[in-house]
This record gives sequence, structure tokens and C-alpha cells, in this order.
Amino acid sequence: MEKIKSFDLDRWSEPDEQRRVKHIGMADAKETFEKLEAHLRDKGMLPDEYFEYSMDLRTRQKELPDFDFALCVPNFGASEGIYLDIDLIYSVEDGGQKSLRFATGKTLQEGADAFFRMARVAAECSLMLNGRGRVYEKHNVELVLTDEEAETLASLTKALQEPSADIAEDEEAER
Repeated sequence: MEKIKSFDLDRWSEPDEQRRVKHIGMADAKETFEKLEAHLRDKGMLPDEYFEYSMDLRTRQKELPDFDFALCVPNFGASEGIYLDIDLIYSVEDGGQKSLRFATGKTLQEGADAFFRMARVAAECSLMLNGRGRVYEKHNVELVLTDEEAETLASLTKALQEPSADIAEDEEAER
């Protein structure tokens, strides 16, 4: 079992005399991106082409907006590869919602395996950004391999299934 702690992105005041706290803001946007990038790198999940911070392209605010949820979506792009778009969805005063691009990632790999891998990266990003500091338990075992690792495992599996010449000779000698 693995415990996964999501990012705590809310900033709170010190408790008052009645031990009440107030929400005073959100974490620094750039620092949050760097934390997410480091997390993906540590997990071996960083997209191979790029993973870029995009928020400062549309706003100069340093703090994350008080977002309702982070929408993390893998998709096929116009050029080669699979993209990951991370948008922060937040409410506005008129009751509507707005979207702010937070980050974009890309892998040059294509096909279903690449899409599923980027979907797994999207799920990891969603867990980290939407968890708001909660701790989750992960009970299942998941194995995600690169193409090279999959080929190596397939070769090893094949080699283990084929009796070697030495074993065949030993079995022949025993008869």
C-alpha cells in the first residue's frame, strides 16, 4: 500500500481566539507548477517532449486562482504526438465559470499506448492538484513501461519460456 499526499494549495490564516481560520489565498502558481513537474519527474512520468508552465501567458498573477477543479485532459494534437492540457476552472461573480490554462505537456509518441500513458499522467496531475492536501491510499499495483522496457520484458519472457540448450542436454542425459 502506498500513501499519496496531494498538494495543499490553500493558504489559511492563523487561528483566532475561537480557533477559527479564514481562507486567505492560494499557493504561488509558478511554485506549484515546479512542484508538479518535480513530482512527475520523480515518478518517471514527465512527458518526453516538454512540460511547460502556461499560466503567465494569460495573466501576471503570482497566485493560483481559487479554482473549483483542475481539468487535466490528454488529447491528440494537430502535429505528431499526444498533448496534456491542464486548465484551472474557477467561478466568477456572475455565477459562470472561467478556464485558465495552467500547463501543457507533450510526448512525441503516438498511438493508443502513448495516449493511455498520457491519460495516466493526467490522472496523476489531477490527483495532485484537486486533492487539496488530502492523503490517499493506493492499493493496486500498476506497471507502466516505456517501449524499450516492454521489449526487454518481452525478450526475457520469451527466453524463460524456451528451454535452453543446456537444460535440454541435462534432461536428455537423465533419460
